[in-house]
Parts: sequence; structure tokens; C-alpha cells
Amino acid sequence: MRAKQFIVEGAQENSNVVEMFKKFLPLAMKILEIDSLPKMVFVTNVHDTEQPTFGSYKHGDKILQVALTNRHPNDILRTVAHELTHYKQDIKDELNDNSGMTGSPEENEANATAGVIMRHFNKQYPEYLKSSPL
Repeated sequence: MRAKQFIVEGAQENSNVVEMFKKFLPLAMKILEIDSLPKMVFVTNVHDTEQPTFGSYKHGDKILQVALTNRHPNDILRTVAHELTHYKQDIKDELNDNSGMTGSPEENEANATAGVIMRHFNKQYPEYLKSSPL
């Protein structure tokens, strides 16, 4: 799935958030050096039996899930960046059953890369830091 397809399929009532995604996804894809996106599912809450979380990536299924409720749009984007890093790791066949564990090399890479992506995004679009939580 390409960024433009996601935006059309995932358009929401909040045009500010849609506008953010239009700018964010191409930037994240460029930094991650990926030319496609996984299926993205946006939900109220992500249900995880291991620990509370705002997002998840289903290894092998290539499905990214992100919680939206009561979150700042930039925080949602950071979660998307984190999970997109796992998607890239999946494409490169770098994930295993322990990849999601706290402190694993894959989890640490996803945390660091999401931070880098958000620094680039916030520097380019600082006005979105003033957005209200959803």
C-alpha cells in the first residue's frame, strides 16, 4: 500500500490529522527507505495480553495497529513511526518471537528510529505540536 492510498482509504473527519498524515507518511517512508506500507488499523485501544501499549505490529501478517483515543496527534505519529520500523524489520526478515520484548535490539531500534523520524517531522512542521489531543 502506498501513502496516497492509505490517505484516501483512511481519511477521517479530522482534516488536521489527515493533513498531518499526508506530510508524515512520505517523510517516514523516505527515512525508513521503504516503498510500501503495511495494512494500518486505527482503533480506540490496542488490546495486548503482554503489557499496555499504544501500538502493535503483527509480524508476518504485516498489520500495524495504533490506538487513537485521548492522544496527541504527534504521539500517534510517533507510534506509527515505531511500528513502521518493525514493518521494515519484517521486510528484511529481522524479526523473531522475542523481537517485541523490552530491551531487545529490534525494540530499541524501533524506539530510536521513531525518535529520529519525529525530530525531522517536528522540525519541518512545528505547527502540529500545537494540535489538540483526539
